[in-house]
Amino acid sequence: MFFFKWLRVIVAAIVFVAISALFLDFTGTIPRRWHLIAHFQITPAILICDYSTVFQTGIGILVFWTVMTLLFGRIYCSVMCPFGILQDIVSRLAKSLRGKRFRFKFRSEMTKTRYGLLGIFVFGLLFLPTAVSVLDPYSHFGRITTWLFRPVYLAGHNILARFMPDSLYFVSNHINIPVFLFALSVLLLVGVLSFLFGRFYCNTICPVGTLLGLVSRYSRYKINLKTNCVSCGLCEKSCKGECIDSKNKRIDSSRCVTCFNCLSTCKRGAIVYSPPLPLLSVTPEEPEPLPQQQAAFVPVSARMENHRRSFLQWSVFSFFLPSVAGLVGTARSSPLPDPSLPTGVSRIGYKKQKSILPPGAKERTRFHKKCTACHLCVSKCPAGILTPSTIDLGLVGFLQPVVKFERGFCNYDCTICIEVCPTQALQIKSIEEKHRLQIGRVIFVKENCVVEMQGSSCGACAEHCPTGAVHMVPYGDPAKSLTLPEVDPDLCVGCGACEHVCPVRPFRAIYIDGLEKHGEAKPAYDPNEKQQEVKLDDFGF
Repeated sequence: MFFFKWLRVIVAAIVFVAISALFLDFTGTIPRRWHLIAHFQITPAILICDYSTVFQTGIGILVFWTVMTLLFGRIYCSVMCPFGILQDIVSRLAKSLRGKRFRFKFRSEMTKTRYGLLGIFVFGLLFLPTAVSVLDPYSHFGRITTWLFRPVYLAGHNILARFMPDSLYFVSNHINIPVFLFALSVLLLVGVLSFLFGRFYCNTICPVGTLLGLVSRYSRYKINLKTNCVSCGLCEKSCKGECIDSKNKRIDSSRCVTCFNCLSTCKRGAIVYSPPLPLLSVTPEEPEPLPQQQAAFVPVSARMENHRRSFLQWSVFSFFLPSVAGLVGTARSSPLPDPSLPTGVSRIGYKKQKSILPPGAKERTRFHKKCTACHLCVSKCPAGILTPSTIDLGLVGFLQPVVKFERGFCNYDCTICIEVCPTQALQIKSIEEKHRLQIGRVIFVKENCVVEMQGSSCGACAEHCPTGAVHMVPYGDPAKSLTLPEVDPDLCVGCGACEHVCPVRPFRAIYIDGLEKHGEAKPAYDPNEKQQEVKLDDFGF
């Protein structure tokens, strides 16, 4: 019986390390094909079940997990869901800290809460993407890893880089405060629930767990109690799903996550993992337990039970509070340019009309429906230009990534975010399509340009434009040999190189405005000519 438990532990450990490494890796050491493990998560599989070229992929994954659940129960929750495995780690920590005092207890199913949240999830898939982002377990794990574990990981790396400058390099460690607070709130809440009640989140809040629970009622292999069970309660105390009622010899298979803890604790061999054979079935006419056994099941008072249920109900309600808190944005300050550059103070302020969606988003409605805000693209973007939205995209796009050029720009040949996206929210067919993909259009504000304001030579924007959308033309007194940027928005792909290098603050002289729907830029020259990769080695003035 120990074999099942340790097999589950080993597989879960491999999956947890692999997915965590996928979010933590910033050097590109982890092979990109590892991102396929994210495609095997239930919610991403549901979202790619459309009539696109990946139709069969999503259907195939869902069929696979349906068959596995019908055969073996909710093994997905135990070995594939990283958020569930994280809860197991917390429960294990609770057992280590509390020792013999640590025990679980059978709890009746909160049916209305379970299926009510599943209904909200289904409604979110159709009409309100924010509900999916707030409830999806994989996306929660992605945000927790990206905004809580990854900064610690990078901080440790940077400390080592101070002592090993020849081997390691310093990495910018950027934290989005609203999203950090959101992720921290979710971790603390789920951590407390796991510490006290095991897999409460999986069996009451998680819509994926509820959905799999409907299927697992008909599983071929289940945890079964044999007729020699004496209701000692050891299996109930070890059940982190709190689904074993040892007193009445009943197991709620819809909430069993097949962790196999109960198999290793039963000292009489009265609990097994098998098909429901007649030999293992339990008849209603069970003999009453002996008096000394009854003492182990003294019922708690009604008052204590009400307190416990009130706490659980409050926990479900408070699960949604972080999403409200996360909507409160913080003031953003644009980083100052290098003091050695000919900086300028802008004369005219402006506001971008639309936020810039990541490459491959195609159009806003589709992107909102597809993206679960797991932030895998955010963690893998080498330029660091993807950042979660708090108010930029409104409630419908809460936590979904948008493009900001304060820290870098979109490399002309980079498609990493598109490659790793598990829901196909970002999708292109080829690198040639990326070269022509227009995610925004360039706008030049002459009054803010240092050439106009100070009579200084610049031209950094034109030098770093990969498509020729920004070029320099003669300006002013010919004796001064000044040139001023001129833009052609039809050639612009919206990469943001011009905006990033512009030295004017706080409002730059040239910037990229977003589009409702991504377009196609005109070719700047012979399409057969190989374009060189733009590298930001220095500023062109």
